Amino acid sequence: MTASTTARQLAVSRRGVAALFIANALVFASVVTRYPELKDAFGLGEFTFGLMVACGPVGSVVGSVIAGRLVARLGAVPVAVTSSVVLGALLVVAGFAGGAVILGVILFVVGFADATGDVGNNAHGLEVQRRLGRSIINGLHGAWSAGAIAGGLVGLLALQLGLPIWLHFASVGAVIIAGSLVSLRGLPLPGPLSPRPEHVPGRRGRVSGILLAACGLAVIGAFLEDLGSTWGGVFFTQEAGAALADSALPFVAMMAALTVGRFASDALVDRIGPVGTVRLGSAVALVGMVGVVASPWQPLVVAGFALIGLGIAPMIPLAMDAADRAPGLDHGTGLAVAATVMRVGFLASPLLVGAIAEVSGLRFAMALCLAIPVVALFLAGALRVHRADAAERTD
Repeated sequence: MTASTTARQLAVSRRGVAALFIANALVFASVVTRYPELKDAFGLGEFTFGLMVACGPVGSVVGSVIAGRLVARLGAVPVAVTSSVVLGALLVVAGFAGGAVILGVILFVVGFADATGDVGNNAHGLEVQRRLGRSIINGLHGAWSAGAIAGGLVGLLALQLGLPIWLHFASVGAVIIAGSLVSLRGLPLPGPLSPRPEHVPGRRGRVSGILLAACGLAVIGAFLEDLGSTWGGVFFTQEAGAALADSALPFVAMMAALTVGRFASDALVDRIGPVGTVRLGSAVALVGMVGVVASPWQPLVVAGFALIGLGIAPMIPLAMDAADRAPGLDHGTGLAVAATVMRVGFLASPLLVGAIAEVSGLRFAMALCLAIPVVALFLAGALRVHRADAAERTD
């Protein structure tokens, strides 16, 4: 097999896994853009709404527990594609949910399939990255963000046109199923998987430090991302006085900035390293949080959510990369650990913010979250150890 053939196969496989990232985001964005409408239709308060939304992260935690074993046993590609098809079908079913309990059950299964697909997508994307010998993981997560923008814009259009939820979800679900099946053709790569880093005696503490830091950053990135997706539209309508038809604007703005940040992060990592990249992003996210909480003006609220998206852009991709490179772990194991713990962030946002908002108001609950980007500033330093370990393995 020639080098040019290998390069073409890697390019095709990279596009295929990017398509799966996009499909995953379309499911997420489609549901999120209808949250304020569903909250009103089901007559839910902040806490009960948060409980319903939290069913998705609970399902994802369960799915993450077995995702690593599924990837190790079946391979990343079968797990990723099957999960994507299931997600498309579940989106169609969600459009016909007649109450909060039924939708909560559907969101639980969606979360489960999202978790298995997430690990499969990242595992295969990182395998392509290792074979290419350069960073592409931020770009793949950028593809997810681009899918979220597309899904958000479709949701915004559906809201403006007054389309029923079932029609909106069924249309997007059909596209996801078809696209996932088409992407299967170019995903598999020839030859065995890239060799895993071996465990070095006496390095258990450093490996644990890498995993802990990766998991912490993944939780923070997930929490802040969910803060914008779950509560952005609700905050915009309740606290900033926006119309329901405009409720998707904070989500779309955040996803647009997240996309720009992720496509730019690979080059930024090569220039200033993962530590500097995460610290810079944490500072930008903090500024965005201040803008959201302090401003009564709708455009500044939208801009604040955009800055949050820009700031958190590199957190989850770099956390996944660090966890996957931890020495002494089987293929997909470190990735699955980080993905499982990351779901705590997605779970904590609807529950904690909803509970505090029920008692003290949503603006106060959001203000308490100002401390979260500050924690990321300190956790980022552990990624320097990760990079040193990686350098030692190549010596």
